[in-house]
Amino acid sequence: MSISEAITLTQQFGDCLAQGNYNTAHSLLTPELQHQYSPQALQQTVEAMIAYGSGPIQTALVMTDCLLTEWQYPPMETGDVVWLYTSLEGEDYLEAVSVIVTEQAGKLVIRWLEWGRP
Repeated sequence: MSISEAITLTQQFGDCLAQGNYNTAHSLLTPELQHQYSPQALQQTVEAMIAYGSGPIQTALVMTDCLLTEWQYPPMETGDVVWLYTSLEGEDYLEAVSVIVTEQAGKLVIRWLEWGRP
């Protein structure tokens, strides 16, 4: 599995959040993360994060110049491919979600999420 495929997956996840397609966003998570974040929990998390702004997310953009292939926190696990930062832009706000993409059972999935900009 390549970094470019992981970037595509992460962009799809960001686009799903921007479009309010939380069921598809949920399907891109590892089973463990799916237990932590139901589609409704994803929606509630995103809505709480952008509540101070006007309106929905308009654009999701994976920041490929910020990708990491090695990191210390959270600890890297076997199968991890890349850590990516995704900008979530609204009319009058800028938020983000960071993800770790891993290979699991022969496919790429998101195993970790961190909400909000640093």
